[in-house]
Amino acid sequence: MEEFKSPIDRLASLFRKGRDNWREKAIERHKKMRALEIKIRDLTASRENWKQRALAAELKLKQHTLVGDEPEKKKKPKVKKQI
Repeated sequence: MEEFKSPIDRLASLFRKGRDNWREKAIERHKKMRALEIKIRDLTASRENWKQRALAAELKLKQHTLVGDEPEKKKKPKVKKQI
């Protein structure tokens, strides 16, 4: 410790403060990383769910076209003319 010119108690205080700051930042990074991992997990599950629904709808549409059924079209409401 002779290479430092500051008193040892001052150095210890600075080192302790630096360690505490590092530890706080590390904890915050870990929390943020965990939150992002959860978000990725949830979005992946949601995307897979929508993918399955889209594939099922495509299959259903193909089956209707092969059988000859036309998919139901929405009918436009008739507009009455006012005189």
